[in-house]
Amino acid sequence: MTRDAVSSQADTLAILAGPGSGKTHTLTSRTAWLLQQGLQPWNIIVATFTVKAAREMKERIGKLIGNGLECKLILGTFHSISRRYLARYGHLIGIRKDFGIADSADSLAIIKRIVKRNNLMIDPKVARSRISTLKAKGADHTSNVSEKVKKSVDTQEFEIIHEEYQAALERSNLLDYDDLLVQCVELLRQHPSCVSNIEAVLIDEFQDTNIVQFDLMRLFAAHRKRITIVGDPDQSIYGFRAAEIKNYKRMLRQYPDTVTIPLEENYRSSGAILLTALNVIEQDSSRIAKSLLPTHTVGTRPVLRKLATAQKEADWIIAEIQRSMGMTGELLDLNDFAILLRSAALSRVIESALGRAGIAYRMVGGLRFYDRVEVKTILDYLRVINQPENNDALARIINTPSRRIGETTVKSLLEEAEQAKTTLWALILGAVQGKRMPKTKLTKAVEQNLSAFVNIILSAQKKLADPSGQQNSIVKIIQFVLEKTSYEKWLEEHHADVHKARWDNVKELITQASDFQGQISNGLEDESLPDIEGLEQQDASDSLSRFLANVALASEVRKEDDDASSTPQVTISTIHAAKGLEWPVVFIPAAYQGSIPHSRAEDTDEERRLLYVAMTRAKALLYLSCPLKNSLGEQTTLCPFLTARTLRPLLDQKGPKMGSAVVQSLSQILRRSLPSKESIMQSSACLELTEDTYYPLEAEEDKEDESRWNGSSGNPSFTMGQRLPKRRRTETNESTNVSSSLYNVTPTTTMDMSARFTSNTGFISAGSHLKVLAEQAPNQTVAEDNPGRHRGAVTTKNLAKARKGVSENQGTLLGFLGKPEPTKVISQEMINPGAEKARFNADFHRPRNTGSVETMRPPALPDKEDIALPSLLGAHRPGTSAALLRPGSIRSQATQKDDYIFLSSSPPSAKQPIRHIDPDPVVPPPGLTAKPAIMSLVRPARTLHTTSMSLAQAAPTTKKTLGVKRSMNGWSNRQTQPFVPPTMKKRN
Repeated sequence: MTRDAVSSQADTLAILAGPGSGKTHTLTSRTAWLLQQGLQPWNIIVATFTVKAAREMKERIGKLIGNGLECKLILGTFHSISRRYLARYGHLIGIRKDFGIADSADSLAIIKRIVKRNNLMIDPKVARSRISTLKAKGADHTSNVSEKVKKSVDTQEFEIIHEEYQAALERSNLLDYDDLLVQCVELLRQHPSCVSNIEAVLIDEFQDTNIVQFDLMRLFAAHRKRITIVGDPDQSIYGFRAAEIKNYKRMLRQYPDTVTIPLEENYRSSGAILLTALNVIEQDSSRIAKSLLPTHTVGTRPVLRKLATAQKEADWIIAEIQRSMGMTGELLDLNDFAILLRSAALSRVIESALGRAGIAYRMVGGLRFYDRVEVKTILDYLRVINQPENNDALARIINTPSRRIGETTVKSLLEEAEQAKTTLWALILGAVQGKRMPKTKLTKAVEQNLSAFVNIILSAQKKLADPSGQQNSIVKIIQFVLEKTSYEKWLEEHHADVHKARWDNVKELITQASDFQGQISNGLEDESLPDIEGLEQQDASDSLSRFLANVALASEVRKEDDDASSTPQVTISTIHAAKGLEWPVVFIPAAYQGSIPHSRAEDTDEERRLLYVAMTRAKALLYLSCPLKNSLGEQTTLCPFLTARTLRPLLDQKGPKMGSAVVQSLSQILRRSLPSKESIMQSSACLELTEDTYYPLEAEEDKEDESRWNGSSGNPSFTMGQRLPKRRRTETNESTNVSSSLYNVTPTTTMDMSARFTSNTGFISAGSHLKVLAEQAPNQTVAEDNPGRHRGAVTTKNLAKARKGVSENQGTLLGFLGKPEPTKVISQEMINPGAEKARFNADFHRPRNTGSVETMRPPALPDKEDIALPSLLGAHRPGTSAALLRPGSIRSQATQKDDYIFLSSSPPSAKQPIRHIDPDPVVPPPGLTAKPAIMSLVRPARTLHTTSMSLAQAAPTTKKTLGVKRSMNGWSNRQTQPFVPPTMKKRN
């Protein structure tokens, strides 16, 4: 199919290329084929969406054809091609020569001043976005101005901003990014002969075009109507930029003879990843039906992991990265891992986890090189030298480095210039030359410093016009500015800690300017257009104007750090920024409703396509994860795109076992040499776990901060009012529901196993509790060095060994209760209360064999001190008299300090067999008088709570009256007595 797409004779050709199908290679080959068919390169337009894609395509065409023909193509982004035509023919529609380009910061600054000046309530960022959307849809702001009366206040405010914004751009001779496209459309509509020479138009990433770009494509190809588009409707994810997925159908309507050729072979991802991604995207019934065929082996199934919290999700990602590298030898390094996020705000928890683990990472879409303050300041000087009317660039550098011109003075001058419908440069130039005194008061020192600043700009302009220095003019101007402003000294004084790094960035800017100048001299940056009969072209822009235009349009250029290029790093990126990129291993965290799809998303289908794009970035391993609670602690719901029944058999619940088969498939997919067994053994030796058993498969709410019912020292961080664990559903088959978490050391609470409740509700006697533990002891297992060996049980021999050193006269708890010693096996926790904690610590640091089934073990007894009982108490029996106070647990002061007791209302105690209890004498505590014991076969009801009945019984018996004191006369007696206030009665 690729050969058919490259050599098709169709005039209008639509190549539907799925992810990883080689669409860039196909478009490059198609361009080379057209050149071989005899088309001249200056008659071919190739439009891309990124500067990076344009550069890669130019390099590939150069390798295929040679002879420098790639430099004569009209090749670049939509914005750069539009600027190229406006620079030559813009005067035909009233655009002045050497216009500047307002970047996003310039546009926002202009709108902020308009909002403040007019006391408007609209958000400047919202206004800027609305203006951009209107322009992308081809709307004219002047068409609705006359209808202000009929519109809402918000709409009227927006139109005021839009009108004044365009006027401010015009005064400064600036065009914003959207104006480049809109004005080029206007130029070609009024003067279609400007592109009468164009014989072929090729468009990359067609699914991301908006209405204006679609109109540009039609106008470019108006003469021959020979169009080739390459795109994938399933990857249309830029709706927020006004991209129109309907453009493909619009093209089929306007060009009914269009031939569609699908590229179905995928050269990137494994078969399992492709099958899962297709299952997601095919949920959209309105999509264009097409398929993807894998060229790699099936590979491992993608993973959908559920975690308790966002923090555990981040820790799990780190652990899987380390495990994947350790279990594959030297097959993978950190450069092979990417974490793709729906929004940048989700990166905080993941970045923190990477930092704690000491793993290097880089952020895609971070601060651009040209946006760094030390670089942007020099660029602003160049903008003012080239075009002094740029108010915002001038305002940013007028006091940088410091000239003791206050911010208030600068704002006042700028506001005065805009109210006078003039430029800031004209205002200060008139003030310095004495031709026009501004209303803003200027001190003598400020006037002198402004004069020095103006001299720097005027001197640089003269230097730029010197023909003898044309070859190195940009570099010489930069060096001139650095010298006159003492820029390096200023950086050292104001950025002492990072002075060297910032100065290195300035040097990098000089290097880029020098390279650009050399490319112009060698004809590699040829922006000439063929002469059209009857049309007058303006002279080519000077090198400085072209350099500044390239900087403004190079939205992706970043200075690569030398150390970063050699140091492996995990990549963190938004899904939008990752489009067109690929990695061997991809993690997609936060796959829940509100993230994917986003809570503010208007188009659910586009959110589905966004997930599809993220999944198809992976070559060999794909991980999706969903925390039960997000980073704010809010409950989450799994992404609806991942809940389809057809997806269940395609997704694993945990990471794959990195056996020899998995390593071999990774080697085949990535086309890398298979690592040796020795290297795998060496790299995996430092791993704590060789399988994905860090957390349970069925994510539960985090129980780490919850305490035991009786306030024991199981977790000293327990606070009153904290929610207790929720009870799970009844499991019909207990043996099949085994948690693999190393942290789940207490049994789960189920409705049909009250003996195994995590929180015991009510009082349970020590004898009953020990009896339950003794009955459960034979079923307990311990993951020791031998996985098949049981733990938690000791023989009589071991029991005797454990009791070595204990006094022979010391009784046991069962002896204290008058019951015989058990002969059955006793659990280890009964012998050593601290064994549970030691066993947990051992389990935490020991690899677990998940292949063996592990039964749940009972909760550990609270830690208590071992206290030897006196021999006289060995035969003690509890009396039947009413208990005054139940003694608390014996614990150390350190333990009691932070312990709090949480008691629910007590249900009836477990039924005990009725037996006769000998009325042994009980010695009362000091200060209390013993009451005679009452023989009864029924034990009195007891509770640990202070009840109203107990308070009433304990209080002395007194007569209570309501109202007046009792007397025979009653209320009538008060009629003969004078009224006395209550306070007077007290005094008497």
